[in-house]
Amino acid sequence: LWSSPCGLRRSLCFSGMSAERLLQAALADVRRLASKAPPGALPRAVAALCYASLLRRCPSELPALLLSAAFLAGLFWEARRTSRLQEEQTLARLAPLLRVAEFAQRGMEPEADARFLSTRGPLACRLWSEEDFVRSQACIRLADVKRRTHCLFANKATLWGNDWVERPDLASDASGRRAALEVNVLRSVPRFHRFCLEVKAGAGLDAFVFEARGASLGTDMDSFAATVRCVLKGFSAADPCGMDCMSKSHIGKASWYFQFARESFFLTSFAPCYPENHPRYQFGSHPDSCFILFQPEMAFLRHDLPPDRGRSATNWEEPADIRDRIRVNFKKHGREYRIPETVSYPPAEFIVSPLDVNDAPIRFWEARCCPAAAGAAIQPSELREEVEQ
Repeated sequence: LWSSPCGLRRSLCFSGMSAERLLQAALADVRRLASKAPPGALPRAVAALCYASLLRRCPSELPALLLSAAFLAGLFWEARRTSRLQEEQTLARLAPLLRVAEFAQRGMEPEADARFLSTRGPLACRLWSEEDFVRSQACIRLADVKRRTHCLFANKATLWGNDWVERPDLASDASGRRAALEVNVLRSVPRFHRFCLEVKAGAGLDAFVFEARGASLGTDMDSFAATVRCVLKGFSAADPCGMDCMSKSHIGKASWYFQFARESFFLTSFAPCYPENHPRYQFGSHPDSCFILFQPEMAFLRHDLPPDRGRSATNWEEPADIRDRIRVNFKKHGREYRIPETVSYPPAEFIVSPLDVNDAPIRFWEARCCPAAAGAAIQPSELREEVEQ
């Protein structure tokens, strides 16, 4: 069709379009395609064409090498610039959610107002506290376990956590501690939401730790399973996306995973009831507390952890990678953990480990739910009432 002027004229006459209108339509298509192209695509394309044209005219190898070095340096600079632009666009898109989480956090903890006045990052709307909650009570009280555990990532991991608040108006018995647990889960929702937003924005955060304080919350496996169930159901019911993953019927299947604010998590829990030879042992640290560790899947991707594999595929004699070294390290210290032979397994069965790792999994989600955690959602009026109290 485009091989000859006659063919072009015949096509224009047939379509009833003038040459000017056809040219305008073509320019509009070009502009539309350029607007959909990734940032920096057009300058890179022009630079590539100029490079190819100049390279053919180089008289010898030395000018060609210098030209190639200049071209690669230009591509590297353009890639860095494009990366910064994309980061700023992401932060701008998340800014309203960050503002909501920051406002909710200040409402939960009025004493934190001064810390929120300092900001950093490429945009002023990216609100960070000066310490980013790495000095929360939960992080400080878990520090000994974090330092002594055999996971090779743990010691350098960056954690956020909750700050446990006692309620003197509640009874000191088991039912009172359970009620205090429900209140503290409620108070931690804004901070946990903000943690998820920071992870989504690319912050180098490795886990969020929730401390459940009270000796009756982790004295045996029954009480500890009920504690984990109450915490997870409380967070799940308050999921801002409305997923409420703990209300699903397929929790015990491989297709389920815990998620909050569209972030997926790998969960680990520690309790004082675990013996010394157990991988979830707390090393005698804070026997009145148990801990639930929420590790976002993005943290594993950021650390470039090798793909999962079954126990029989582990190289116990000569560890091949960091995953093998972690497994060997736990086994060397007499605290080997359960490793399934398949990589397709129900994650929920590994959240609460049995006292003997080889025993049947503890299906903690099937037991009777905590009264406050069984609701469909946590209402804002309930949240305001708890804050005022």
